[in-house]
Amino acid sequence: MMLHRWKHCTLAILLILPLTACQQMLPKAQGLVNSQWTAQQYQRQDLVEVQWKAHSFSFLLYQQQQGQNLDFLALSLTGQQLFKLHFDGKQVTVEQRIEQMKLLPFDFLVRDILFATYPNFIAYPPENVLVNRSKQDHSLNIEDILIHQNKVLTIRHTQDHIELDNVQVPYQMVFSEVPNTLENNE
Repeated sequence: MMLHRWKHCTLAILLILPLTACQQMLPKAQGLVNSQWTAQQYQRQDLVEVQWKAHSFSFLLYQQQQGQNLDFLALSLTGQQLFKLHFDGKQVTVEQRIEQMKLLPFDFLVRDILFATYPNFIAYPPENVLVNRSKQDHSLNIEDILIHQNKVLTIRHTQDHIELDNVQVPYQMVFSEVPNTLENNE
């Protein structure tokens, strides 16, 4: 009887260890957790255009923060929900995603979006993050984001949009802010 239980325990441990090891092997997005993360009311809507290798696509991105919690909702231009994410200042939780996005590294995506669009995230960067700023003229500001002294992002702020280049992957995103048409205009 004891031998039988021992075999079941050993089998359970052998099944759990590889799953735990796989989860630990997933890369973590350095530069995401920020000790300056604060509770606030925040809302932003963007049309996002993405270019990766020979692929390009667009989606609508809604960001809304209430207190410590920031939610991201991405919709295709036809209204299909692509993903829904939650960030509490420490970790990203995937609430929903379409099957084609199951391997997307959402921690990295959220980090890049925060650096490009979130107020003060770039002003008070996380530990081991350096922001090099340069101003080309009155309508163009460029920020290079270095994590552990390695350049990972270049962000260009213009009057009309924000361009983000991830130099590690590489991919490009262009954020064009959409006015909030859901507000009560009374």
